[in-house]
Amino acid sequence: MQQAKITVSGVSRSSEGTTRLETVNAGTFTEKNGYCYVRYEETEASGMEGTTTTVKWNSSTVALIRHGSYEMRQEFAEGTSCAGDYRTPYLMIPIETKTKKVRVKKLPYGWKLQLDYDLAYAATDVNRIATTIVVDLR
Repeated sequence: MQQAKITVSGVSRSSEGTTRLETVNAGTFTEKNGYCYVRYEETEASGMEGTTTTVKWNSSTVALIRHGSYEMRQEFAEGTSCAGDYRTPYLMIPIETKTKKVRVKKLPYGWKLQLDYDLAYAATDVNRIATTIVVDLR
């Protein structure tokens, strides 16, 4: 395992407006069986303190897995949908992710993952989300 700085930035657009968020976390990076993995602990800034996030990817797919206070698994591959549950300490919300774009780029110092997707939750609300994850291995 290698130390990594993981920067997650995102923009969420819904009928209620636009929200921007960026977090920077220290974590670990490893490669195994054709996949890359980063793992980090969420902080109070993300609103998910007590949760471990793992991002798993190859050249065309990305999976986002959360365990702890918040539980969720999202899988991203262009043109696909993924249904699941978002579990918080207080309730469970059914979600569906419809992936529009996945871009995975190897950089001289790490990786850059770009995701564009629609996130439907509670079967009614839909957010259009653009997320960028930069894994810095310097």
